[in-house]
Parts: sequence; C-alpha cells; structure tokens
Amino acid sequence: MLKKKIFTPGPTQVHPDVLKATISFDTYHRSAEFKSFHIKLVEKLKSVFLTKQNLHILTTSGTGALETAFINFCRPGDNVLYINQGRFGARWGAIAAAYGVNAAELKIPYSEAAGIEEMKNLNFDGINAVLLTHTETSTATLTDIQALSEYIKANSNALVIVDAVTSVGAIEFKMDDWNIDVAVSASQKGLMTQPGLAIIAYSNIAKKVMMDNPMKRYFFDLRKEIKSFDEGQTTWTPAVGLFYGIDKACDIILAGGIETKWNQTKEIAEWFRKDSVNNGFGIFSKRPSDSLTAITLPGGIPAGMLIRAMKDKYGVHMANGQAEMKDTIARVSHMGDIQLDDIKKLSSLLKEEFQILTSSA
Repeated sequence: MLKKKIFTPGPTQVHPDVLKATISFDTYHRSAEFKSFHIKLVEKLKSVFLTKQNLHILTTSGTGALETAFINFCRPGDNVLYINQGRFGARWGAIAAAYGVNAAELKIPYSEAAGIEEMKNLNFDGINAVLLTHTETSTATLTDIQALSEYIKANSNALVIVDAVTSVGAIEFKMDDWNIDVAVSASQKGLMTQPGLAIIAYSNIAKKVMMDNPMKRYFFDLRKEIKSFDEGQTTWTPAVGLFYGIDKACDIILAGGIETKWNQTKEIAEWFRKDSVNNGFGIFSKRPSDSLTAITLPGGIPAGMLIRAMKDKYGVHMANGQAEMKDTIARVSHMGDIQLDDIKKLSSLLKEEFQILTSSA
C-alpha cells in the first residue's frame, strides 16, 4: 500500500518530524531565544547551499525570492540576459518587464537546456546580470549551472543569478565553488517543508551592487534584512512555525552529509526513469533533472487522464504540464520525504493504470 501521497514537484511530501516541529513552537520572534535560534538556522542553510557568504530567510514564496533577487541586484538602466527554457525561465523575463529593465532573451526549446555552445553565440558586452534556472520545473530539465557560470565569469563582469528553487537540498548545488553570485530557493521543494519561506544567498560581490542599487524597493529590501540580522532578527514578522520546520528539515538533510542526500535523489530518479521506459512511458526532457521526472504517454493518451486516475483511485497527487504542455506530460517529484521504496510502489501503480488506459483507448 502506498502511504506517501504527494509526488508533485512542490509542495513535496513533508517529513513527519518537520510537520511536528512546525506546530510545536510558538516562540515570540523578537525574543532572545528566537534570535539565537535564527542565527543558528542561517548557518545550517548556508551548509545546504554550500556558501560561507550572505543568506537571508524570507517569509514569501519562491517567486517572491526571484523578485527579491531581481530588484536588489539589478539596477534601473541595467541590461540583463535571461534564459527561457520553460515557464520558470520565462518568469525572469516577466519580472524584468515589470520593473522596466532591459532584458534580452535566449529562448531554448522545451525539453532542452542551454549549454556553452549557445553561450558562444551571445554578446556579453554591457550585460550586468545573467538570470538562470538550474532545474526548469515545468519541463524537468537540468542546466549545467557550473559550466555556464564558469563561461559567463570568463567572458563578462555580469552577476550570475540562479533560480535554484527545485535544486537546493535535493541535487548537487555548490554556490561558492560554482562562483554563483545570487541563488534563491524555497521551503516546499528540496528543503521538504511546507510552503511559505524563501531563502536567498548572495556573494560579497553582489552585496556591493545591492548596497548601492537605486532600485525602489520596500518589503523585499535586503539592506533592511542585513541590518535586522545584525541583531539576530528578521525585518518583518516571520512565519515562526515554518522556521522551526525548516530547521528540522536541515537536520535531516545534513544528517548523513549533503552529498548523501544528493545521491539518494539521484538513485530514486534514475530508477524511476528506467522503470518508466520499461513500462512504456517516454521521458520528456533531453537533459533530465534528478529533482523530478516528466513522463509522456504514447498513443496520444492525455497525461491528465493518468493523473486523474491516480488521484481518484489512490489519493496520489502528481502534476501535469503547464500551459500548452498541460496534457503532454505528467511530472513526478523525487524531492521531499520520498524513499526508493515509495517510488517503486508508485511506478507499479502507474504501470497498472497505464495498461488500463491503453486497453480502453
């Protein structure tokens, strides 16, 4: 019997101990106790991001973190480049448009990822920031951020700003070693906590840009967060319960070393992809991420039919594609409180339901 029910790429299945921690504390957020706890939590998250530089926890969504990154590290009149490989890569462009910043787009076909060859065709003169997406959640596609960051740094002075929402805590991500200037994530994916928190980490080089940035900002002004954190506080009222929840999640992730968690996710992803192909499904992405897998159904069977069958019969939640890909793919998460045995049971049910759909088509 499949006990885990949430296989969506966000929110992901939350560990029972994380849920317990979330509801077990009602500490006043201006107390000395919370201040001490907050400082230690930031250090744990730095260990997950693999950075020794700057990090803040924000009470907002992943998209809030993207906007925070943009308005703090991109200035009015800047020229930025964003890579659009799907709905979340495109979101960088939408944010730039909202703030009237000049944004050039590198559009990559869905299921593919930008590489060095695509970079070689670009002119980086006058580009102040490059906006990247590590795992494009809408297509389950991974970008080699390490290679792109290295190339960008070798050919420009642009800041490297990365959406790592569907990466941090689940798959290999090394902020400092990969020379990333800004990285954002959120609580509800690889950090396997309920939605409501975002994390933004940034280099000391990016900090200098941010401190002198004339871009208008208020709630998402990181200069305020710096000042508050000097006293162990958050600027605004935090989601206190979620802070304790993500603290427990960090303990679970770091217990055996961050590499152990990455390897666990990789093992689950590789097993699921192989078994899915054996069961007659296709793998949508040409460069799949280990965070999640997007499967396709042959014979023109809409993916939504399989997703609905899994929900109606077993209470299992998966995700369909977005926009024009709504019925093209079904997305299955390998993040959160998911073990290999869970994914094996899920795959068995998917095979059974697929056979039923095929026979009735």
